[in-house]
Amino acid sequence: MDRSRWVSLGFVVLYVVVCALALVRADGGAAAPRGEGFHAEAVGFVLLLLGFVCIWWSEALGGALGMGRGAWNPKPSSEGAVTLLGWIFMALAVAVPVVGRLRGG
Repeated sequence: MDRSRWVSLGFVVLYVVVCALALVRADGGAAAPRGEGFHAEAVGFVLLLLGFVCIWWSEALGGALGMGRGAWNPKPSSEGAVTLLGWIFMALAVAVPVVGRLRGG
């Protein structure tokens, strides 16, 4: 197995744990969804899953996706390009909730 895959799996587990802890109040009760912040975390979670899929199945996705000029490119993308795209999605998964909390309070 590729080390990048295992790092991404650890990142997903850490992200889920941090989000779960953020939703729990200091008194131990479950917090209610906070509107904008909760929406940002949901969008972040979708980006996280998209990045995870891109990293773990980069070979298959690289053969299916053509990245280039024009609407259709018959050349498959490299595995590295799909993995990089996955890490970009995972970075956005962290950035979206942080910006959502900073803007929404």
